[in-house]
Amino acid sequence: MAISGETNASLRTYGWRRRPVLEIGYPMWLILTPQERIVLLAHELAHASNGDARHSFIVGSALHSLTVLIDVTAFDWREGDGLARPVAESLLAVLGLPIRGLTLAMGLLLFRSSQRAEYRADELAAHVAGTPAMTALFDTTTTTAPSAIRFLEASALTVTPEDLWTALRSATTTVPPSERERRRRAARLEELRVDITHPPTYLRIEAVKALPYTKGRIPNSDMSAIDKELETVVLRVAQSIRENAQSALYS
Repeated sequence: MAISGETNASLRTYGWRRRPVLEIGYPMWLILTPQERIVLLAHELAHASNGDARHSFIVGSALHSLTVLIDVTAFDWREGDGLARPVAESLLAVLGLPIRGLTLAMGLLLFRSSQRAEYRADELAAHVAGTPAMTALFDTTTTTAPSAIRFLEASALTVTPEDLWTALRSATTTVPPSERERRRRAARLEELRVDITHPPTYLRIEAVKALPYTKGRIPNSDMSAIDKELETVVLRVAQSIRENAQSALYS
């Protein structure tokens, strides 16, 4: 398990043995209730057994390799690099065009499989934590997570790492009800696209509400011990967020 500064969570694999790594973004963890945290963990872990081809040995390895090649062939020239550098970077970018095309083609081929895998992960998570917790998680990601993202983008350099998480919690708990409702309405207008792996949130909510799991198999849990254990980690995460913001500012 890894803790990051992303307002997200994901299950990834690494190494030739495709070992799974659960990455939890602490900004996301911070804005969730205990039951929402349980359903988030259940959803991500469900991806290891829900038939998602993206996490399989062959397809997952291929996608990872293509992603690395895309990064290697990306045009990365900055002022002061000299005249030879942009020529080399341009050649790399041209060589990377077939790689980008192949990645897009694989994404299109895996579209239906990826969509079904998300619905299946939602169902497994609802079975563990209950449909109310699952729908509450969707609502939080729709109404609260955007405020967390905007806060980090605007305040990573102005708030000290020691105060970052307290300030983030304050910023996300003061979102007006009218703004939350506006975001819910906007989410319902989200159209289905073939270039993403996640179905529109409102369709996932409707699918979860139709499930019979009104009560979860895991009751509400006290997260104080976990939060205490994370204290030594989250300061380093806050420092890395600040360092990344500084690098982006001067790059």
